Amino acid sequence: MDFEKLFKELKDEVLALVKDKFDKEGQNITQDVSLFFDEAKDKLKRWSELLATGVITKDEYKLLLLSQKDLVIMHTLHKAGVSNIKLGHFKNAVINTVIDKTLAFIGN
Repeated sequence: MDFEKLFKELKDEVLALVKDKFDKEGQNITQDVSLFFDEAKDKLKRWSELLATGVITKDEYKLLLLSQKDLVIMHTLHKAGVSNIKLGHFKNAVINTVIDKTLAFIGN
């Protein structure tokens, strides 16, 4: 599995999601998203490899990702007045994007 390719695609897709959902504010939070991905890279790699080799199931992978949900901290959006509910929905969308993209990438 080419994790670097998967990682780049995940990051690009989530950045596109940010710009789509938050318009003007979205341009300002690419730093927050990049920081999250950089901090989560090692875990994502380890978990994705475990999933690809069948050591963990899709449900276990999802639980591991959900454990990181609160780490998706979007200071810029919060400062811009985006509600906690909308931020929560966005965090869920990020996690779901990572799950779907990874499963598609490894062929599950």
